[in-house]
Amino acid sequence: MTRGRDWKSLPWVLVGLLVLGAVLRFGTLGLQSYRYDEAVTVVRVIHPSLFDTLAAVPRSESTPPLYYALAWLWSRAFGTSEVGLRSLSALAGTASIAVVYLSARALPLPRRGSLIAAAIVAVSPVLIWFSQDARAYALVFLLTALSFWLFARARQSGSRQDLGWWVATSSLALLTHYFAAFVVVPEAALLLLGHQYPADGPIRQGSLDVPARRRELLAVGVVVATGVLLMPIALRQAENAHAGWIAEQPLGQRLERAAAKLAGNDNGDEHGKRQPGPIPLGIPLALALAALVLLLARGDPDERRGGALAGAVGAVGVGLPLLIGAFGVDYLDGRNLIPVLVPLVVLLGAGFGVRRAGRLGLALAAAFCLCSLVFTIEIDRLPRLQREDLRNAAHEIEPLRPGTAVVTIRYAINQPLRYYLGGRFAGGERLALREIDLIGSASAERSAHRLLPAAFHRVESKPVSYDFTLARFRAARTVNVPLRLLERGALVGGGPRASVLVAP
Repeated sequence: MTRGRDWKSLPWVLVGLLVLGAVLRFGTLGLQSYRYDEAVTVVRVIHPSLFDTLAAVPRSESTPPLYYALAWLWSRAFGTSEVGLRSLSALAGTASIAVVYLSARALPLPRRGSLIAAAIVAVSPVLIWFSQDARAYALVFLLTALSFWLFARARQSGSRQDLGWWVATSSLALLTHYFAAFVVVPEAALLLLGHQYPADGPIRQGSLDVPARRRELLAVGVVVATGVLLMPIALRQAENAHAGWIAEQPLGQRLERAAAKLAGNDNGDEHGKRQPGPIPLGIPLALALAALVLLLARGDPDERRGGALAGAVGAVGVGLPLLIGAFGVDYLDGRNLIPVLVPLVVLLGAGFGVRRAGRLGLALAAAFCLCSLVFTIEIDRLPRLQREDLRNAAHEIEPLRPGTAVVTIRYAINQPLRYYLGGRFAGGERLALREIDLIGSASAERSAHRLLPAAFHRVESKPVSYDFTLARFRAARTVNVPLRLLERGALVGGGPRASVLVAP
């Protein structure tokens, strides 16, 4: 293929990847019901007033406020349904495909390596998962990709414009998710240490362009100031311990899930062991390792330098939270590492796209992307890989009438059911009830009749999602039931206390 034809065909390849990524993200946007954290966004954070929404973030969330402000604005136009609110993330996820391509090109990497990196983003099951999630992860991936792109450009040019845009995108990434710092920090260090070209021309070996250095120091200072301004919110959120569950899970299990997410062999869930897909995890991991071997063995100096730069940022992005976790501040899990996937995906693209690898590199890249695409399709097909179908659970109950109480697992099901049923959490000492609906584990449901008042008899029991069962109990007359009895976790499983929902 001639160079002229190559130039003409490449933009269409990128357009094709954007179309594919958009179809995979928007095509099944409403397939799954809201999970717990998404329902928290809708029910507990987003209010009619923007000021109330922002005020809820420090006490309700463990991430900064930018996503919630944008989600509030988005909900004014598109509503808070699954498709309406998630479309913000789907748009950010689709745009990330092009930005990752630009990031790889700016290192600079060959066009085919850059297109491979974009293809990995387009079909990645975890990036598609969070592109269909009403949370901050797709937005922070996009902003981190923009930061990495502008970092690569600024490191090459040293221009005021590139540095200014790097400051803006890096600050916005920090305002979206704290783990963006683990990419921005090594970027800042490399900007200060790795001068290549000043604003007015190339730097001679051993020389220093003082105006360029001042611009870089000022740029890094502004980003640091953004982080400092976020500290009061971060400290307030840490007191709430909403993310305290992360450190309770084995570190090895968390690292395995993070590696599986990079390899395209996991969904966005973080609770419990990883659900295996149709392709063993070892296959995409071996392909990823082969990409690194190709980069080291066949890459030319420019390719190795570009890959090394992405690898350095990615290594620090994983190493810093591991180091901080060793001192007791442990929030490392796969979804928090979403920002760090940006340089790591670019590194894989650099390896697969090595010019001297020829068709072998392209074949390995195609196999890697095919593994991701197969897992993505399996998520859409298999309930065990999806979010729990709490929309269906609510459908089996609705409408939620007076005299009915829904007892369910706290911190897993209560917020989605609250959203879908339009209910409220019960208060007071006693409830006048004729029906009690339990949504929880099947094992807990089998012994629930011994814990409820004798007047209630089981009239129905059926699975309503992959893991949860609905057990319906009715009494012949209204019974005053103590709320503390209904809040016993043994009724539904999943913890010492249950949540009780009643009609508003």
